[in-house]
Amino acid sequence: MQVVFLPDGADLDALSTAYGITLLYPQAKILLPGAASSSFRLALKHFENLLKDKTIKPDSLKEVDTVFLPDSNNIKLAEKKLSPYLKKDTHFVIIDHHPLRGRLSGNIEKHIQNTGAATTIIVNRIKRSGINITPEEATLLALGIYEDTGSFTYNTTTPKDLRAAAYLISKGADLELIRGIIEERIDQEQIEIIHQLVENIQYFFIKNSRIIFTFAYSDHYIPDISSFLHLIKPLQEADAFFVLVNEKGKTSIIARSKKKEIDVGKIMSYLGGGGHYSAASATVKGLTVQEIKNYIETVLLGEAYKNKTIQEFMSTQIITVKKSSKIKQIKELAEKAPVLFVVNGRGKFEGIVLSKVIKESIRHGIEDIKVENFIIDSIITFEPETTLSEAERVVSSSSQEYFPVIKNGYPVGVINRTYIIKVLHGQVFDSEKDIFISRERIKPRYLNYRSKLEKFLPEHILTELEYIGKLSARLGFNTYLVGGIVRDMVLGKKNLDIDLIVEGDALELARAYAKEKKVPCHTFEEFMTAQITLKTGEKIDLATARKETYTHPGAYPKVEKATIKEDLYRRDFTINTLAVELTEGRFGILVDYFNGLKDIKDRMVRILHQLSFIEDPIRILRALRFAGRLGFRLGRPTEKLLKLAVDENMLELAPTGRVNLELTYTFNEEKVIDILFLMNKYRVLHSLIPEFYMDEKREELLSRLRDTIISFEMFLELKVDRVSNYLMALLYHLPFELSYKFLEKYHFSKTIKFFEEYYEIKDLLEKIPEKDSDLYKKIKFIKKDLLVYICASSPVELAERIIRILKKEGERQLLISGKDLKELGIPPSPIYRKILDDVFKKYLDDEIKSKKEALEYVKKQYLGG
Repeated sequence: MQVVFLPDGADLDALSTAYGITLLYPQAKILLPGAASSSFRLALKHFENLLKDKTIKPDSLKEVDTVFLPDSNNIKLAEKKLSPYLKKDTHFVIIDHHPLRGRLSGNIEKHIQNTGAATTIIVNRIKRSGINITPEEATLLALGIYEDTGSFTYNTTTPKDLRAAAYLISKGADLELIRGIIEERIDQEQIEIIHQLVENIQYFFIKNSRIIFTFAYSDHYIPDISSFLHLIKPLQEADAFFVLVNEKGKTSIIARSKKKEIDVGKIMSYLGGGGHYSAASATVKGLTVQEIKNYIETVLLGEAYKNKTIQEFMSTQIITVKKSSKIKQIKELAEKAPVLFVVNGRGKFEGIVLSKVIKESIRHGIEDIKVENFIIDSIITFEPETTLSEAERVVSSSSQEYFPVIKNGYPVGVINRTYIIKVLHGQVFDSEKDIFISRERIKPRYLNYRSKLEKFLPEHILTELEYIGKLSARLGFNTYLVGGIVRDMVLGKKNLDIDLIVEGDALELARAYAKEKKVPCHTFEEFMTAQITLKTGEKIDLATARKETYTHPGAYPKVEKATIKEDLYRRDFTINTLAVELTEGRFGILVDYFNGLKDIKDRMVRILHQLSFIEDPIRILRALRFAGRLGFRLGRPTEKLLKLAVDENMLELAPTGRVNLELTYTFNEEKVIDILFLMNKYRVLHSLIPEFYMDEKREELLSRLRDTIISFEMFLELKVDRVSNYLMALLYHLPFELSYKFLEKYHFSKTIKFFEEYYEIKDLLEKIPEKDSDLYKKIKFIKKDLLVYICASSPVELAERIIRILKKEGERQLLISGKDLKELGIPPSPIYRKILDDVFKKYLDDEIKSKKEALEYVKKQYLGG
């Protein structure tokens, strides 16, 4: 038996080629796919009489001698689908216009040519064989050529395609019928997918190319998507694009490219697919859309930077110490770099030692101990020949900041994670550079805020700040109140988190204040910070104004004392750069270097320089948290750069512990829903959470969850675990295994237990008892935090019943007690529990509504009265 194999999703080119094969090999039968495009199905209907004797059904298959693969070279897929019928020596014949990606072995015959359509190859063979074809057959064959060349408009079209089409037209091909079959027909499901693709566009820039990734989700196969991608204008303007459509765990990828250096056929071959450099596809199972995107980005970076190595970017200015050295011998070296390389007697690398550990050891008087006692040897290292793309893969899954470069066992350099990221992604953000340079040159504003400061701060704190200002002047320092407290003072919002920046020495100022006031003081030499505690209990944090400079790219940062302006320039957003001077003689003068006041007035969140989101990707989360909390919007350049940072997957490079902290802050914000909607708008949630989508169901759940939390905390006086509840609302679409991976990655250990307990009890309420007393039996052992989510995700009527039951549970002691039973003359005994449970059951079911009725019931039921 000879079989022409057409896989699911086969197009008109595959069908036309398949029919041509049956003309050359009359014994061959076409095995039609289970799923196909609407144009494919329409062609089957039009050419039903032509094809009826040319096809075979799966249940009619017998032992196969020859397998033909039209418009495909995926032998593995054919072997998998036809395995019960294949022989050891089954002959495979490939008729394809896609280049091979790898070597094929076995009994294989290949007819592969560089044409716009595979049908062209088969038509030329038919022509050479002298086989006479009818106008109907010519029309069916021409369909494949017209579809796969875009009616000869695609840049993969060749003269051979035009000559083959001319031959078919001479044989009577019906062009009107061809146009009718391949013209666009868009149904509602396809419109919905196109809408998702437009909404989910993300840009990825590499060298001088603009690449688009976009995604859509469906619970079943949607045919013909590739036929309508030309309707999405941004895709047509991009240098290349990757469309990922997830259908219940299986992701179909459609890839197109205008540039030969972005060979999408090669990239898709790595994922089990294939195609031309300009058009390719693949189907992937077992990976999330985000994982596939990350993989493709890694391949693209690898291709673009395959000749760039760590050696070109590393710093060779490293400091080595022998492991046998004593701490006191290297204390001066600890001031020169944050990391020291430890070597053995032969100079070979043994590990690293952190300078801050050395300094701390010296501070505690431990100086005679050897360096080898502090070695960290479980660290990631690179070789000079390691490529940048390889390095990024490592960096993205590690929290390590500095990476030693080792050659033949000897340390030769160092590179930090931030610099690797800047090299690979920094060019994307250069378009906004001039805007931020001009902002640095803004003339500072000085305003007298003394009266506002006096109204805003409690009198005793104001008194202490004035004292610090006098002490600062005495020591020759300038001291400023900075950060969120100044921003909130301008906004009229309460805030007593007191942060001070000192031009001079914060540690000296803190110690002097603590000595004179006789209050506790804690200093942190490594970070040039200190904390003092007022006699009234409030804490004041002080930091020396500082800046970080790099002697050359890739080198260690050098921390130096700085001016207040230089320190404020390191902040995240302009609204957080305001400072109020406390120094005697200038007390209460607000200094605005970066138009922070204007941005507060305009209700705008702006970053200070174009690489802000690269240097600290956590600022992506903070920008949206501040915008949501304050009701602000993002400045236009900031918005553009935030979108680019998300598209560049910068959050994947953020320390996972800090992601945890920022999300925890978000879930505990009063305007958490506004923030989450912003995170959805800017696709931050999609970047963090596998297969995330926001629909009406989730929007309603989040709103109900917020209201339910308020109800539980207000009426039941409970402190709700907001973090676990909101994470459940964001992750409920995932299987537990994927949720667990996310929670473990971002250190939500408490929430893992919450999820485990929820999945254990979630089926308990599949059948809802009619009586509240029976419902109480089901819920009384469920933790209140879990009941919050159950209420929010259940029908409103059930949620109201649960809350009503919990309120009554809180009133149980007020209804009737053991003391009441004793006063009724019932002697203490185990029957008390039975009576109290019985009365409470009646109370739940509204058969008893007051204490009076409860006492009457007990008298009647248990005292015969």
